[in-house]
Amino acid sequence: MRCFRFPTRLALVGLMALGASDAAAQIARFDLEVVASPALDGREFGDIGAYEQLRGVVHGAVNPADRRNRDIVNVDRAPRNADGLVEYQATVEIYRPVDMSKWNGAIFHTVSNRGGAGAAEPALLARGFAFVRVGWQGNLAPTDANIVAYLPIATDGDRPITAPALEEFIFNDAESTSRGRLTYPAATPEPSRGMLSVRAHQTANRSAPSDLTWRYVSDREIEIDRPSGYDGGAIYEFIYEARDPIVLGLGFAAMRDAISYLRYEREDADGTPNPLQHDGLTRSAISLGISQSGRMLRDFVYQGFNEDTEGRVVFDGVHPNIAGSRKTFTNYQFGQPGRWQKQHEDHVYPGDQFPFTYATLTDPISGRTDGLLDRCADTDTCPKVIHSDGEAELWQARASLLVTDPAGKHLDLPDSVRVYLLSGTQHGGGPGVHTGTPRAGICQHPSNPLNLGQIRTALSVALHEWVAEGTPPPASRFPTVANGGLVAAGGLGFPAIPGSTYTGSFNPLHLNDHRSIPPMRGAAYPVLVGRIDDDGNMTDGVRHPNLAVPIGTHTGWNLRRDGFAPQQQCAGTGSYFPFELTASDRTSTGDPRLSFEERYTDHAGYVAAIQVAADQLVDERLLLAEHAELIVERAAASRVRTQN
Repeated sequence: MRCFRFPTRLALVGLMALGASDAAAQIARFDLEVVASPALDGREFGDIGAYEQLRGVVHGAVNPADRRNRDIVNVDRAPRNADGLVEYQATVEIYRPVDMSKWNGAIFHTVSNRGGAGAAEPALLARGFAFVRVGWQGNLAPTDANIVAYLPIATDGDRPITAPALEEFIFNDAESTSRGRLTYPAATPEPSRGMLSVRAHQTANRSAPSDLTWRYVSDREIEIDRPSGYDGGAIYEFIYEARDPIVLGLGFAAMRDAISYLRYEREDADGTPNPLQHDGLTRSAISLGISQSGRMLRDFVYQGFNEDTEGRVVFDGVHPNIAGSRKTFTNYQFGQPGRWQKQHEDHVYPGDQFPFTYATLTDPISGRTDGLLDRCADTDTCPKVIHSDGEAELWQARASLLVTDPAGKHLDLPDSVRVYLLSGTQHGGGPGVHTGTPRAGICQHPSNPLNLGQIRTALSVALHEWVAEGTPPPASRFPTVANGGLVAAGGLGFPAIPGSTYTGSFNPLHLNDHRSIPPMRGAAYPVLVGRIDDDGNMTDGVRHPNLAVPIGTHTGWNLRRDGFAPQQQCAGTGSYFPFELTASDRTSTGDPRLSFEERYTDHAGYVAAIQVAADQLVDERLLLAEHAELIVERAAASRVRTQN
């Protein structure tokens, strides 16, 4: 078996001549090998049986003059080969059934998150998908395990490109000296060519106290002597002259070209067969992106990359998950795709500006008219869209802007789009209500254990059935202004749960002018959150059985504790406040919420209610039967927790 050694920087490998509109030739070589057969510890999945793993590198090139590539920032300043094309490479990983006669004919593509390979959901493996990952993020250090893109550096002729760049560091510890890694090398690593400030939180004034000092360790790292009077959650903002911008937008093209090849071509330019052929080519392709990857997927569609270079559809359906209303800081000169704009961290970075949703709107604040589907609509290459968010995305990712206009009024979405709010969940969800013990860490409250992935998987299955079989998915289930499900955070009426702190903190959004660093801030957009019941649990959206039949209050927000920027949002994390066991317990603590026994009488009553709630979601195609069975089993085996 050959061991792949990935390049640290893209080398020009002299690809064969590629035509400007020849999609087959966009991919010159698709170098994959079977690295494990069977893979996944030899496990078999339903009637599909075992899977095997293929891994390697795709070699491609783009024509900078093609209209589908022209908006890639700095593609015109990237190195070109003898045929005038800009080359790239990307990691590719495929899991396919060992017996390809069991393949369902569909690609299930998952967008890699910061190079992570992730794990395929067993319920989807049992349905016979071919799982594909393609590297797209070009500013990551490659390893033998991660999924990355190898993208060129732009230059100004024989001179490096330089421009101001911003790095933000929040150390979340009590050290006196800390180091910060720079995304790009400093053009001139001298103290006079950089500026460092500190502030306690986002709305505090930036300052440079006399005991705040710093120095370059190298052109990629600085060391900071942290000043007195600032805690572990303070924001350090470093502005410097960066050099050598990576053409990060080529990562979108790499994903587009690799998936297009796997869908439509029988062999690469060297004559190597497409690894996803069996009695014909792929019949459908869908893509799931979670968190950063969901923002990337929204950006991919928005920037027109769902059209390949022969005008064909790349993904029939896309499922951005927990992305909120944001896109990514990728297709920029000195982009940083890993940044995500939170209330306390990374708040001022690009990637969160209008448009926010899939309908075409005119924004009265910026004056722009746009929508995420505008470009693909012009070429008839739009995918079907299932967009799902957790409750945290209302508080932390301005998800209400998916279903309101920029003035906060109700918005109807296109027929090709469904949106779902997975209520009561933190960013990414937790391990499950009856799994482990929630911890607080640097947050004030224990984290939220409610599972999110089970409903997400059911929605992905529904997306496949929509594009492959024409079966419409369940109707959108998202709180809206029209149904009264979206409200202002200040008027939420959160219950006075002992030990809880509710401030109404959410992640605000302003029109930002990023022509300056840091950006100039303009008018605010309305950001709304989900209404709640007397327990503090969301009433609208898709309610997991463990939320419909709760043993506590699950929120999409949490706050940082003392010593770590107190009262600022504890990014991504939700809160969990368990119910008391008996009426006398809650009377003694002053808890206004009904106790476990007042709700369910006993454990058997609780499990029966969970069964009813799970069966209902299965009937609505919002939960798979195998996950419903697992939820009921865990409830039956549980000893209900009633204390932190």
